[in-house]
Amino acid sequence: MTATTVDINTLRQRLLALFVAETQQIREFTSILEEEQRVLLGQDVQPLFALAGQKTRYVRQLQQLADSRAAILAQAGMPRSREGIENLLGAKDNQIWNNYLAAATRAHNLNQANGQHITARLAHNHQALAILMAHSDQPTVYGPDGASRTRPGSRLLGSY
Repeated sequence: MTATTVDINTLRQRLLALFVAETQQIREFTSILEEEQRVLLGQDVQPLFALAGQKTRYVRQLQQLADSRAAILAQAGMPRSREGIENLLGAKDNQIWNNYLAAATRAHNLNQANGQHITARLAHNHQALAILMAHSDQPTVYGPDGASRTRPGSRLLGSY
C-alpha cells in the first residue's frame, strides 16, 4: 500500500500517535538510565544486573516502535530520516515531535554518560587488580597467547 491508496492525513495521525507512545517509552527508559547512573556512582553495583534486564526489555519495545515508524514512512513514500518525518508531519515545530526529540536526546546523553562511568570503573578495577597482582609475590609466567599469568597451579588471591 502506498501513499496514493492511504490518506496522508491518516498516516500523519498514526505517526503522531506512535510518537506519543514512543516518547512515553523513552521517558520510562530514561528513568532506568537515571537509576543506573545512581548505582554506578555508588559502591554497590549489584542492582546493575536487574537494571540490565529492564533496559533490554525497553530497548526491544523501542525497536518495535521504530520499526512501526519506518513502516509508516514507507507507506507515505518518505525516507527513514528526520527529513522524512518532518515532511510527513508537515511542520518542524510540531509539539509531539519536539517532545520526542527532547526525550530521545535526554536518553542518549544519559546512556553516553553511563557508558563513560562504566569505562572509568572498569579501568579503576583493572588498575587495582594489576597492583594487587604485582604485590602478590607470585612469579609471573606467559601463556601461549603471550599474556602474563600467575604461575600455573598457584592459589588465586584471596583463596585458601
